[in-house]
Amino acid sequence: MIIGQCLHRGSKIVFTKIDNNFYLFNNKIKSTIDLISYCNKQKSLSEIILQNIDSGSTIMKIQTSEEFNNSDYTILRPIDPPEAWAVGVTYRRQAIEHDKDINEKLGKNEQLYNYVYENERAEVFFKGLSRTIVGHDEALWLRPDSKLIMPEGELVLVIGKEGLPIAYTLGNDLTAWDIESECPLYLNQAKIWNGSGSIGPYMIPVEVINDPYDITINCCVTRNGKTVVNSHGNTSGLKRSLEELCYYLNYSNDVTLGSVLFTGTTCVIDHNFSLAKGDIVVIKSSTFGNLRNEIHIHNFPVKKFSLR
Repeated sequence: MIIGQCLHRGSKIVFTKIDNNFYLFNNKIKSTIDLISYCNKQKSLSEIILQNIDSGSTIMKIQTSEEFNNSDYTILRPIDPPEAWAVGVTYRRQAIEHDKDINEKLGKNEQLYNYVYENERAEVFFKGLSRTIVGHDEALWLRPDSKLIMPEGELVLVIGKEGLPIAYTLGNDLTAWDIESECPLYLNQAKIWNGSGSIGPYMIPVEVINDPYDITINCCVTRNGKTVVNSHGNTSGLKRSLEELCYYLNYSNDVTLGSVLFTGTTCVIDHNFSLAKGDIVVIKSSTFGNLRNEIHIHNFPVKKFSLR
């Protein structure tokens, strides 16, 4: 079972795919957040979907994937997240590579990222609002004051009423590594700008996934038709449980229903690699499909100001 949102003749429609049948919901279900809002400890997302289908809340049933893909349905973000958050340094390889790169480039001998990895407290940071996160086949944007922006393929949690994941999807968390590595206090600028992340193409209810700690994710970047990045990772490398990540996310912090949480960099990228205009980034998983985005650059002037 997959759930998503699509655009059809100017209208946003919620859909689900069960086996090889696509069901389109009527306007009583205006968004996937509407579906999530009906879920609780007694009723899972998949049960809510089946209940709505049985009650006649769908307007159309499409028999084949080919019919859906070949028609004028444009895939949108699987959810319009009111908030986007992320947890950093949840994989040991990421901690090792980050510290190594900073120490080599800046001539330091610190273990900042290893400290975060080993520490009891998880690193939770804000990734922005709905405007900063795009969907499948939409443009991801680079900020012009960075010369080293890296893609990060990740498992993403969709947060339900109890502050726990109600569904999973794929994500790409762009990081301006030169800004982040210059100073940890610049993390927000290294992570948040318009079009700095993507999710999609669909989401899957948590109860449908047998083992969220065994999902292989691939990050592939093509430039001028040639593959320049091809990195694989598996969620088995997560140090912390998904429940623990959500615990720190919601600690004295009531996150809005339908928000998303990026769970950390599954696919580590060479720290000298930077995305460029025209690149195609695809985050792949046999479980979720392909999240594809083309890279654009914001046209924003970079000004120099003298210190007072």
